[in-house]
Amino acid sequence: MNKILFLALFIIISACSVTKSTKSSHQFTGGSVGCGNFIVYKLSEDNTEYVSVAVNARSIDVESDQAYAIGKADIVEVKRKKYAGKVDASLCNDVMIDMPKEELEEVATSGIVELKLSKEELEKAKNKRPYRATVILKNVIFGSLTIDYLYLENIYVGWLPG
Repeated sequence: MNKILFLALFIIISACSVTKSTKSSHQFTGGSVGCGNFIVYKLSEDNTEYVSVAVNARSIDVESDQAYAIGKADIVEVKRKKYAGKVDASLCNDVMIDMPKEELEEVATSGIVELKLSKEELEKAKNKRPYRATVILKNVIFGSLTIDYLYLENIYVGWLPG
């Protein structure tokens, strides 16, 4: 009898467990690009659309991991843009090429942007050398799209073209 009771209790507890999902249903599954003092792009699979995160690098504290509320911090701006053709070669490029026609631009109105640097990359950033940053978007809301979670790992930033 105790075995049956224990088994029933185990099944009930297991059925009620909550798991945190890091999956998000969105089209931004293509490559990642970083450039400038701190701009990162995450492309759609077909390279016609991207989400960009622009950070005022002079205003951030590179001493530790940071989190910013979109719309409440002037330090960060998140945009979504869609074009009539591929744009991947146009991002972070000194040579201006013809851009496809822009079909959509939306600025995120809320959500969280997290910035993370490893200890090694933190040293590079402090010494004003190019470094790799990880950017995480959580619950980012645009006019017609919500991104629950988007992870951009070790994106090369902190350099200026030219």
